[in-house]
Amino acid sequence: MTASPDGGNGWFDGLLDARHARPVAAALVASGAFTVDLRMPREQWFRWKSGILAPCGCNCRRLNTMPDFRRLVDDALADATRRSFPGADYIAAVAHAGIPWAKTLAERLGLPLAYVRAEARPGGGPLVECSPGGGARVVIVDDVVASGVSTAQAIEALLAETNMRIAGVQSIANWNFPEMRTRLASWPVRAITSYPQVLASAQDAGLVSPADVGQLLHFYANPRRHSWNVAGDPSSRP
Repeated sequence: MTASPDGGNGWFDGLLDARHARPVAAALVASGAFTVDLRMPREQWFRWKSGILAPCGCNCRRLNTMPDFRRLVDDALADATRRSFPGADYIAAVAHAGIPWAKTLAERLGLPLAYVRAEARPGGGPLVECSPGGGARVVIVDDVVASGVSTAQAIEALLAETNMRIAGVQSIANWNFPEMRTRLASWPVRAITSYPQVLASAQDAGLVSPADVGQLLHFYANPRRHSWNVAGDPSSRP
C-alpha cells in the first residue's frame, strides 16, 4: 500500500500546492527533518507541541543545515505564496520555527516582515513585533501546522494588537488534522506538502513498510483517536 496523493478523501482540496508537494516531501525525508520508526520503544516517541505522542515527527530546522534542500523549500514557498496570496502586503512569522522561512519569503516577495512572539517579554509588551500601520493584508507563515493552536494564537495576537487583515496561512507542511480544519476554518490555509506525500517519500526511502504506511495514514486522519498497534508500544491493542 502506498500513500495516495490526496489521502483518499477531499480534505486536501485547496490546501496543497501539487507542483511542489512531492519534491518538498522528499526533501523532508532525505534531510532527516521527517523521521519515523514504528519499531522504536514508546518512551522514545516524539511529543508534539499539541501533546500528541507518536513514533514520527517533523523538525524543519534540519533543512537549514542543508543548503540545497533549504533553497528548494524557499523557492517552493515563494512560488506557492505568490500564487495563493497575490495581494499580500506583509509577511508575519510564527515564532520561533517560522521566522527563518518567513524572513527569506519576505525578501523573495519584496514585502515587510513581522513576527508573533510565543509569549510576551518578562517585562510585558506586545506579542507582535514590527507590526505596521494601516490595514495591511498579512500572510501568516510557519514551518509545520498540526493542531493549529500556535497559528490560531498568532492570528489572535495580530487581530488584537494591530489592524492587519489576515490574508491566510502558508506553511511548509500541514498535517490537515480535523481539529486544525475546525480551528482555522475562518481563513484560507495553504501548505506545500502534507502527510500522503511525506509518507510516500518515506516508503520510497525504505523507512516504512506498506503496512506501516497504512497505519500512519489512519493516524494522520484522526490522530487523537488513533490506537497504535506497533512493536515496542506496550499500550497498543492487537
